[in-house]
Amino acid sequence: MRGKKKSMLFTELANYFEKLEATSSRLALIDILAELFKKVSKNEVDKVIYLTQGRIAPFFAPIEIGMADKNVASAIAMAYGSDKEAVLKFYAKLGDMGLVALQQSEKFKVKSSKLTIVEVFGVLTEIAKTTGEGSVEKKQILLADLLKKMDPTTAKHLVRVPLGNTRLGIGDPTILDGLALAILG
Repeated sequence: MRGKKKSMLFTELANYFEKLEATSSRLALIDILAELFKKVSKNEVDKVIYLTQGRIAPFFAPIEIGMADKNVASAIAMAYGSDKEAVLKFYAKLGDMGLVALQQSEKFKVKSSKLTIVEVFGVLTEIAKTTGEGSVEKKQILLADLLKKMDPTTAKHLVRVPLGNTRLGIGDPTILDGLALAILG
């Protein structure tokens, strides 16, 4: 977290989310988080913390992304030229919209995304701030446009954020310990 670092790609963050998701040991989670926090720039730390929690703002802030399962399913269908009902049926079978996005995106040969954490966070914030007439469709289009630029693993973790369920099993104390280890060693 020291010095001037170039912006981390969202796909790199998704790879850390993969490691975190596969880990159940709290100490190992702290080590992975510390490694992640050491690699991100100062203006990305807060964004990484919020995204890890499936949010774009602190819990006390009245900002929610405001997309439910059916909205995210519509965005996935839009992004990958699929049918919303087929996406929802697959979701009912798998129980995880992230796995649905992973499966749907594999048809599209996106190898890796060049979007940074800051860019993705900006679009998610734009989705949250979209209100009024036609806002549901606008949110779906914004998310679908992001998904089209994502490799399968990154798509998996991206769609979990608007749903507020990252499936990482990380609470505030673990994040604080990861920050402390990254800063203090």
